Amino acid sequence: MMERFLRSFRSAVWLLVAVVSVASVSGHAQTSSEDLDRKAYDLYQQVFSPFCAGRSLNDCPSSKAHELKAEMRKKLEQGIPPEVVLEDVFAQFGDQYRAVPAYQGFGRLVWWVPVGFVLVGAVVALVIARGRRIVQQSGPQKGGEMAHSPSGSEQDELRKQIERELAALD
Repeated sequence: MMERFLRSFRSAVWLLVAVVSVASVSGHAQTSSEDLDRKAYDLYQQVFSPFCAGRSLNDCPSSKAHELKAEMRKKLEQGIPPEVVLEDVFAQFGDQYRAVPAYQGFGRLVWWVPVGFVLVGAVVALVIARGRRIVQQSGPQKGGEMAHSPSGSEQDELRKQIERELAALD
């Protein structure tokens, strides 16, 4: 009886190992497929469609665009690096279809100009903030002298003058 139990137990263990192995292989294939989908999507977004003006290859509904995407995906499936696939597309259609400028020549300027604008903006903001802080610390000034609020008697005089001028208008 013990021998029978051990055989059943071994069979169950082998069955469990087989199920886990199959599950891990199919899970790996699914992960690999999802990874390939993500890489392909990223590539399609980096190319303007030669068939639909102003759209990325990913957004172009043209049958020619679908053929080009299938060709690019096939190259990825063959293990060709994404950079090489992109360069093949640009060699075939031209650099004007780059959605993301290359980091060489004029493309470097395209990448660094926004960084320069951000840095200049930050410096201007700091200068303005510092200037306002200095003005606030020194207090409001009028004609080079410290401004002051009128005393009670000065307020009464101002009020009377305003009333006289208003009465003259009637």
